[in-house]
Amino acid sequence: MSWLTATLALYRRAFSRAGQLALRNWPVLGTVFVYAVVMSTSVLVASRLGLLGGFLLSLVWASCVGSFLYLVEMLVRTGRVSWGDFRRSFGVYVWDVVGVSFILWVVFAIATPALRTVPQGPGIILALDLVIFVLFNAVPELIYLGHSSSLELLAESYAFISENWIEWFPPNIAAAGLLYLVASVPLGGVLAWVQTAAMALLVYVAMVARGLLFLELHGSSRRARAFRHRTGR
Repeated sequence: MSWLTATLALYRRAFSRAGQLALRNWPVLGTVFVYAVVMSTSVLVASRLGLLGGFLLSLVWASCVGSFLYLVEMLVRTGRVSWGDFRRSFGVYVWDVVGVSFILWVVFAIATPALRTVPQGPGIILALDLVIFVLFNAVPELIYLGHSSSLELLAESYAFISENWIEWFPPNIAAAGLLYLVASVPLGGVLAWVQTAAMALLVYVAMVARGLLFLELHGSSRRARAFRHRTGR
């Protein structure tokens, strides 16, 4: 029971702190709309450039993902995000995102065509998707908190999830479920923009909470966390 009590206290600290940071830095929610506009514009341009357009679209997507992760890092590490942080964010982790995405693309490019030729192929592909999602779930946090190479990021995520899966996934599943519920409400007009803003807030709170939770779990044991909780540290 001491482990469960310590874990619940950890969740409370992480999500409470994440909510405070997201609300205190509420202008950062506007970046979700910026990313949407950038990607929409890029799709229109890329559709006219053929293969080169696909490559450029991948770089733009990686830049937006890297920008988002950098802003989450600033919230986790410093508690604030400035306009200067946003301006420099697009180039910070773009190649880290590209590297991980390329490795996973190679895996699927080789495995998917081969598996489609066997009777159980679709089920195996689904299982492969699930395994990759589970084992590499901590890659976003490791990109901005670990600063390792692409292969090292995947290996470190596997090690982290293997050690902390029982603490890591319950709040992540709950946050994903809440986001799905908000997104599934049929709204139009001005309310659709409110819905998008609410989803942006949930995403930032969830990602900041993930970062704070990662820092609490990484490099510590269940026994050590229970001991710290008992001693009030």
